[in-house]
Amino acid sequence: MQRVRVIAAVCFMALAGACASSQQEENTQGALFAFPVIGDIPYSDSDRKVFHEEIVPAIKAGGYPFVIHIGDYKGGGAPCTPEEDEAQLALIETLAPIPVFYTPGDNEWTDCDRHKDAATGRPASELARLARLETLFFAEPVAAPEEIYVRSLPNAPGNAIWDYKGVRFATVHVVGTGNGRREVMGDDPADAARLADKRERDALNWLTVAAAAAKIENAKALVIAMHADMTDVKAENLGVACEGAAASREERCDAFVALRAAVRGAAIGFGGPTLLIHGDTAPFTLRQSFAGDEAGNLWILNAAGDHGVNPLGVPYGVQDATFVFIDPAGTAPFSAKGVASGQRPKE
Repeated sequence: MQRVRVIAAVCFMALAGACASSQQEENTQGALFAFPVIGDIPYSDSDRKVFHEEIVPAIKAGGYPFVIHIGDYKGGGAPCTPEEDEAQLALIETLAPIPVFYTPGDNEWTDCDRHKDAATGRPASELARLARLETLFFAEPVAAPEEIYVRSLPNAPGNAIWDYKGVRFATVHVVGTGNGRREVMGDDPADAARLADKRERDALNWLTVAAAAAKIENAKALVIAMHADMTDVKAENLGVACEGAAASREERCDAFVALRAAVRGAAIGFGGPTLLIHGDTAPFTLRQSFAGDEAGNLWILNAAGDHGVNPLGVPYGVQDATFVFIDPAGTAPFSAKGVASGQRPKE
């Protein structure tokens, strides 16, 4: 089994929506190419139905060059089981020969300690889960055509880089839950902190490598994909760097200070159109706001997927995956829409 692999116009009154939609379609049709992004799905039986009956067939039928999977292939409230892992492996196999570039989400490792280990009666080890993901999904390189020249960062699963039609791509292993620095309940917080420090160093290095490669090769665009919504930080903690892992559910710092700055630096250093794709939170949006780390050539796509109903009975999110369109020469270099729903992201 092979186990791994984005026109401005002025519209009048009631015509505004139709005009905007039409121009978005023109941008989509003029795209250099498109690719699917999966993340934060499936969490429920309803998700699984849409996923397997609509999303996966649409991806398989489209002849896309690759798929980016930004993690969270199971719900965070569900135990981390072999069955969930096998379902992800089966998805990768089902999509073959389309290469799947997967980078982990927090639901499949950092959040596993929400449940007890049956053998010990203690919260499950999230660090053991991460090691398990490395064995399952990263023991072999992504099976991809030679011409896209895939490279991975050694001993740092979830960090890959490749090129397609002159666009430089990179996945970077950065997850929610404070990038593994909070809610540490089944491991020694000091051990979790040391490994979080290493993952951050790896991610910062990989962002530098991706931007440098894009600059040297005069790439048409740079696309960076990760799991974490790095803007999802309490206002009182924004910009407050973390000093180590916290074994509490309370958020006390901003785990993404250096990483947000590095993404902004990568965009500025490269100089061309740059897109950051992430999941982790619900709003399906394409914007340039980035918690103060803005750059004129940087767009941020919060991909579709995270979907449900909050405790007040209010639905949130979009039950879908995402098609991303690249048009480096266009006024809007990046656009997106839902795979099954066709829904466009909000700005």
